[in-house]
Amino acid sequence: MYKPFYSLAREPFSKDTQSADAFHSTSYQEALNGLEYLQKSKGIGLIIGDRGR
Repeated sequence: MYKPFYSLAREPFSKDTQSADAFHSTSYQEALNGLEYLQKSKGIGLIIGDRGR
């Protein structure tokens, strides 16, 4: 309904957001580095934070 009204190319609130669309802040980069480390070390982790920041 709002997609054609605002001439949006895709759904703005989809859970399938592309990483290229994310705001690459310092906090985002730190979280991404932590995930990459966990992936390489085959560890377990949890990322928490305020929404929308």
